[in-house]
Amino acid sequence: MNDINPEKIKKAVIGITGMHCAACVATVEKSLKKVKGASSVVVNLASEKAYVDFDPNKTTVEKLKEAIENSGYGAVEAESEIITSQEDKEEQKMLAAKKRMIWSWIFTIPIMLWMLQMMVFGNMWHSGMMIHEIGMVILATPVLFWLGWQTFHSAIKSVLHLSSNMDVLIALGTSASYATGIAKILGSPIASYAGISAMIMAFHLTGRYVETRAKGKASQAIRKLLELGAKTAHILVNGEEKEILVEQLKLDDVMIIRPGEKIPTDGEIIEGESSVDESMATGESMPVNKRAGNAVIGATINQRGLLKVKATKIGKDTFLSQVIKMVEECQGSKVPIQEFADKVTAYFVPVILGIAVLTFILWLVIPSYMGALGRWTQSFIPWVNLDLGTVTLAIFATVAVLVIACPCALGLATPTALMVGSGMGAERGILIREGAAIQTLKDVHTIVFDKTGTITKGEPEVTDIIPIPDQTEGNILKLAASVESGSEHPLGQAIVKKASNMNIELIPVTNFQAITGKGVQGNLNGQKVAIGNRKLMEKSDNSDWLEKELVRLESEAKTAMIVIENNNVAG
Repeated sequence: MNDINPEKIKKAVIGITGMHCAACVATVEKSLKKVKGASSVVVNLASEKAYVDFDPNKTTVEKLKEAIENSGYGAVEAESEIITSQEDKEEQKMLAAKKRMIWSWIFTIPIMLWMLQMMVFGNMWHSGMMIHEIGMVILATPVLFWLGWQTFHSAIKSVLHLSSNMDVLIALGTSASYATGIAKILGSPIASYAGISAMIMAFHLTGRYVETRAKGKASQAIRKLLELGAKTAHILVNGEEKEILVEQLKLDDVMIIRPGEKIPTDGEIIEGESSVDESMATGESMPVNKRAGNAVIGATINQRGLLKVKATKIGKDTFLSQVIKMVEECQGSKVPIQEFADKVTAYFVPVILGIAVLTFILWLVIPSYMGALGRWTQSFIPWVNLDLGTVTLAIFATVAVLVIACPCALGLATPTALMVGSGMGAERGILIREGAAIQTLKDVHTIVFDKTGTITKGEPEVTDIIPIPDQTEGNILKLAASVESGSEHPLGQAIVKKASNMNIELIPVTNFQAITGKGVQGNLNGQKVAIGNRKLMEKSDNSDWLEKELVRLESEAKTAMIVIENNNVAG
């Protein structure tokens, strides 16, 4: 590669248009690697992006784009900040591919039915076979040169840039088949395969639609991560509150975040106190108490108090953007098995073209030997008609070699599987830094976690109710849930949910008060009930029994507990 200074390396992500197969990937990678100053070039077919490490002192992103365009493909911006428009692009691609597929079959199905009728009943018209041959050409023309024009365009560009992709095989196969129809109409004594050319292109366009759909679904993971963030933000401008789009936020803008709202971007609390649900970032199911001076993460949820937050990071520097970037880089990386497949497919198309040419020549030079081989194959390929002329059989065999040798799945399956796997993991809070880790994971038989706090359901729940003498679990839960019905705290909501699941009717609470960092209290039918931690209980008139019971429960490491005595409830 080039002599690169590791300390000056920068990363570029460039979107590529026009790629259809692993041969396209190999061509683009080869062009990028020739750029002085570029290193660690990875081109991903499924995401249609190039990931390039480069020395900014030796090259630029514009030169990298120029290299891609010189290889016959398009280059566009593909940074994380503009991925928000990717959903519309993917949807448009899928709709266009679906439209081409449907219209191709609208023309091809009549061809297939007409051919079937000719095979079963023969020529039912007295005007001879000419109507049939002309009809095949007329129906095949829009399939090839209207609906399949992108395939021909890609093939032509590939040839002009002295490279070859799978579209070259399809273009040669279909055009050769179509040409036999024209030749037949002009009086040549060869068989017409014009109808076959339309069938080949229709199947090809169907495959293109399936590929486009797979790519679109695979990239949905990134869109779902983007959806985690807030869409708008409320900021203070000259003392007045103003609503703007998150993309319009600037550093040091003061945001107002109310209870239940998402924090628009990473920042620092300058006023207010609240609990913030950071499970999206940390996996912890319990909210974190925040006050002035504490940092907050964009896309996390403010649960209780009103906060004023100064924006400290925006755009690609935020935590969520870094997560998205890491998932993208994982999706764009290559696993070892994919590198092997790409090496194979890089030589595949030229080899197939050589075999096709050799097949055509052999049929013309030694037709007797090729005919003998054809007769041997009739035992398991009975539809081969060896009574046709030598030139017809040569064309038939050549087209067969071209159209069946299109292993697009070889180049697409692995990167698509990698995108889907890493994307599904990201949706579930599992971030994978390198694609190679997914391939390595198949050999893992034991997983050891050094911290269990993040391996949770994502929300707390009541697991135990420990009553005191003369009290039932139901009665304790009824008192606790009745008071907690006025609370927004996750522990309180867990108690209320438990009571609801047990169909316990709650008592209306009056004089409800939330005591930050300690618990809640209120009156139930004139009876004062307090629910909270040790700090709250120590402020209450507790007996020695409660003190000993709290110590015992702590020693047993209970995850949820409810204790009651002397009109006080501790949970």
